[in-house]
Amino acid sequence: MVEFKKFADDSSSMTEYRFSGELDQGTLKTPFERTISGESLHHARETLYSRLGSEHSVKRGKITIENEEEL
Repeated sequence: MVEFKKFADDSSSMTEYRFSGELDQGTLKTPFERTISGESLHHARETLYSRLGSEHSVKRGKITIENEEEL
């Protein structure tokens, strides 16, 4: 018989954070603004780096976050 582990309660809600900044794509600097949900600011920031890096093929060092705010 297979037993499944119970995950933590959903009582800890996710918070939304808004980030804005620039992507350095060589000769082009592209502005961005994204709203990301996360358990903490750190978690939301890591998700932002992951998504932007994947979508635009840029490394974290080429992503500059100029503003971050909790909504």
